[in-house]
Amino acid sequence: MLESERHPMPDEELTCHACNAPIEGEPAGRGLLLFVRGDDVIREEPPLCERCALAVSMTALYRWEIEEEEG
Repeated sequence: MLESERHPMPDEELTCHACNAPIEGEPAGRGLLLFVRGDDVIREEPPLCERCALAVSMTALYRWEIEEEEG
């Protein structure tokens, strides 16, 4: 398994992966992207601003709840 994670250079501005808003300090959350190419698995954890981290989390919880209700 191959793992890859992109980190910004020290002088590069950190931006939200979802909305491209600038992030000061540490990101509020991180996404999880998995890319499979043949036998290789590439994992990325892009930064998210507070607003997008909350939106992604709430959407995931909502979808989980719907799936649980449907069986």
